[in-house]
Amino acid sequence: MNEAEIYIEWKPLLMCFVAITIATLIIISIVIPVKMAIKRGRSSFGWFIFCLFFSPFLAIIIIALLGETDEKRRERIIEEEKLRNKYRDPAPTNSQNNLEKWFQENPGKNLNDYYNKR
Repeated sequence: MNEAEIYIEWKPLLMCFVAITIATLIIISIVIPVKMAIKRGRSSFGWFIFCLFFSPFLAIIIIALLGETDEKRRERIIEEEKLRNKYRDPAPTNSQNNLEKWFQENPGKNLNDYYNKR
């Protein structure tokens, strides 16, 4: 009895692998400018279309040169100011009165006990 030979065509498999690799690289090269556009407050769909018709690398350069929109810059500055204000004075303004009151009510305690009471 003859055993059945298994013959695998390697050319179609190689072509399929190359096609998948190229498609993946194209998708990644389009995702990068789209993410850049979103981060800078620009239209992601518009830049996606631009990448399809022209070059993703050209889109990256143009988006980098254009920078943020005025609205996005304003949002970023407001967010940074909120963070600065939050960490500039984390204790409320009346904390000194609360601290003195707590020391009067709890003789023999120290400052570490006051902050660890929570």
